[in-house]
Amino acid sequence: MPRPTEPKRAARPRDAERTRAAILDAAQALFSTRGFANTGVRDVAERAGANPALVIRYFDSKQGLFRATLERVSLEGLLGGERRHFGANLMAAVVDNPDSPGPLAMMLLSAADPAAHAASVEFLQTKLIAPLARWLGPPDGMARAARISILWTGFLTTWKLLPIQPLDPAHLASTRRWLEVETQAIVDEGEA
Repeated sequence: MPRPTEPKRAARPRDAERTRAAILDAAQALFSTRGFANTGVRDVAERAGANPALVIRYFDSKQGLFRATLERVSLEGLLGGERRHFGANLMAAVVDNPDSPGPLAMMLLSAADPAAHAASVEFLQTKLIAPLARWLGPPDGMARAARISILWTGFLTTWKLLPIQPLDPAHLASTRRWLEVETQAIVDEGEA
């Protein structure tokens, strides 16, 4: 007697881009709070609701995942705006999104691993300093880009990683104004 055939279930469509984005979001959150050494592929997969094998398939390795997470950060939106508002726009992008994990925490917390450190240094130079230097232009765009990086690295470190009381929400307004002005002054050096 022939067996009745069961209706085929429709395969659930996979949304590779959404899964990839979820993995990168999870990785950024974990690398920014735990660092590279203390974050495993399984941790990232669990947080993203994905299979660890899928993480490896998309990114080849934990180092590849770290690099891809850094690659998500871009200055394009800020460099496309008006020069005269760069300081305020940068401040708004960073300070008005205080819960978004940033690349600085990822880089600093991962500095002990040679591969992650190398990826961080390369990212800082090629994806932040160099594009900012080109946008700033002469005179001395590279040095001015470095000064902005130094200024912001110090601010972000003492705001997020080693918080000090003058940067808590109740006291941040005056520092915010100061940082906007100082950042803008570096941008405007080329206009003089």
